[in-house]
Amino acid sequence: MIGGGENKKSMAYIGNITAFLQTCLSSEKDYAVYNYVDTPDLTMNELVGLVRDKLLGKHGAGLRLPYWFGLLIGYIADCVTKVTGKNFPISSIRVKKFVAFTQFCSAKNDLEGFEAPFTLSEGIHNTLHSEFLAPDPNREIFFTE
Repeated sequence: MIGGGENKKSMAYIGNITAFLQTCLSSEKDYAVYNYVDTPDLTMNELVGLVRDKLLGKHGAGLRLPYWFGLLIGYIADCVTKVTGKNFPISSIRVKKFVAFTQFCSAKNDLEGFEAPFTLSEGIHNTLHSEFLAPDPNREIFFTE
């Protein structure tokens, strides 16, 4: 965990997005533009705590590094990447994104009849389960460029 962890992140669970799209398709509106976000936004402390609980059975955010130290590690990784050409899972940009506030407003409540079938916490648990704890090796994954 890098930084104080009070920065909030807006996210959306795919199960809620598909339900939202189904509701859009069955609505009477001919045209509408929506920005979809599940609420409430979670702080990084809450998000990291949920992930650690689900994957490791541990509570809280765990080991914390000060922002300046995490950024220093990111810059060192950037330099090593430039010299070796090998990318690392940490970089200065990723550290900056981790500690940044990324909150968005959502107009999903403007769509009459829509109620998200999953809480954001349930969506995170479902995603962690299907991606890390019990992935389906036969699942087809489609990537677009």
